[in-house]
Amino acid sequence: MLDVLRASKGGIITWIFLGAIIVVFVISFGPGSFARRSSGMGFGGPIYAAKVNGETVPAMIYEQQLRRTAEYYRAQYGDEFLRRFLPMLGQQTMVSVVNRALVIQEARRRGLVVSRDDLQRAVWANPTFHDEKGKFSKSIYEEETVRDYGSTRQYEEILRGDLLFQQLEAAFEGTVEVPEAEVHDLWRRYSDRVDLSYVLFPTADAKAEVKLTDAEVQAFAAKEGDRIEKFYKDNAARYDQPQKVHARHILARVEGKDDTAAKKKIAQAADRLKKGEGFATVAADLSDDANTKASGGDLGVVTAGQVDPAFAKAAMSLPPGKPSDPVRTAAGFEIIQADEIIPAKKVDLATARPEIARELLIADRAAALQKEKAEAALAAVRAGKALDELFPEPQAARAAAEGKPAVPEKKASLTLGGKPVVARDTGAFLASTPFVAGLSGDVLKDAVAAQGPGPLPRVYDAPAGVVVAVVKERKRPDESAYPKERDLYAGQIRSQKIQQLRQSWVAELRAKAEVAENTALIPQPAQDGRQPAQD
Repeated sequence: MLDVLRASKGGIITWIFLGAIIVVFVISFGPGSFARRSSGMGFGGPIYAAKVNGETVPAMIYEQQLRRTAEYYRAQYGDEFLRRFLPMLGQQTMVSVVNRALVIQEARRRGLVVSRDDLQRAVWANPTFHDEKGKFSKSIYEEETVRDYGSTRQYEEILRGDLLFQQLEAAFEGTVEVPEAEVHDLWRRYSDRVDLSYVLFPTADAKAEVKLTDAEVQAFAAKEGDRIEKFYKDNAARYDQPQKVHARHILARVEGKDDTAAKKKIAQAADRLKKGEGFATVAADLSDDANTKASGGDLGVVTAGQVDPAFAKAAMSLPPGKPSDPVRTAAGFEIIQADEIIPAKKVDLATARPEIARELLIADRAAALQKEKAEAALAAVRAGKALDELFPEPQAARAAAEGKPAVPEKKASLTLGGKPVVARDTGAFLASTPFVAGLSGDVLKDAVAAQGPGPLPRVYDAPAGVVVAVVKERKRPDESAYPKERDLYAGQIRSQKIQQLRQSWVAELRAKAEVAENTALIPQPAQDGRQPAQD
């Protein structure tokens, strides 16, 4: 992979716009709005971020990039998002910083250089260093770089690395080719679209609409004995439930053959519990189970067959709220606490019969109601009615969605289970889409096969109920439009190929590298599972 790249010179610093998903390969740096003193995030401590093939990456590079990322996500999604995801963003930023160093080293290995003129042009192009008239100001430049980087020289070293990065990046992207056949195939797929209007008659709401008398249930039970017995057998787990326990645990994981450290940790946990500390607090502090420690070691409800046999034996025999002694399991040493014991339950057929009869009869009546309403809707649209006319969206909700003044609510044309039945639009979707708006299977197959607008031929089953659908538009590829639209799809394919090649390329560089990350820089979750708010 690396051998296909060819060195090329030139290029200026790229200012990276972070999108909804952080891109961990490309980083550019610059002073200004993400300055150390202005972010308020208060990162400090170690003087290096990573050591890559013996070269030290300053902590400043990591800290400024993390501030940049954090400020973007705070502005987009708020403080709560940042509290939750800052540790993950910190890890991704560390990957970015190491990747940047690897690429810069590769650029130097290939003989790429940044001339003084290249560096000067990049400095002059940075609007951060411009005065009110839009011209480069040496005094502003020196003030900004000293404040944010400690010295102008330090800033220029980082900038020089960015420019090397950009040179190799340009050479890398120049190796990517986009076959015309791929462009045409993608264009055809995205030009083959369907737009549906549909109405769903929900099964759950139809069941809520059904009202039964005890006499009706008894009559059904007497008539449908075989069907009830089959339902009972098919749903054996529902009527023969094993003992369950809502459990928590503290895990001291054993790595390899030496269990000394795990024994020491589990003994520490047991001692803290004996002194009266809460189980959740100790689990959050000491447990090696990253999936449950933030929730106090909560495993949820488990049965014996779902967990290690030694774990199950201890958990099923505990009184609620009392921690076990340390237990040796396949994972290591564990202390277990049962928050709740749910006894085994066996319901025989005679006891279950009335409940099953009621459930089956409700299902039958609901299915008949759904079919009746759906067939009537299909007949109406065949006669020329529009679905949104037959099943309009409540006016108050529509006005609110459109930002219009409130209007008096009109009574829905049909309700099931007290809820209005409303026509919906899928919006245009690809003909190759297997699932859209809760629709799949035959309804989408027939929609794709449609020659043009009009109702689909029958009532369809959907996961949530039954559906009547009308094709609003059936757009097929028009070859005459391809020349005008080609470049857009070529760009999409090119971007995707570049990203895939970048990942494999950097993975190849990293596999050959010696990397030591300073994980002390990466933000850690608070003990209660929430990252402290940042100023």
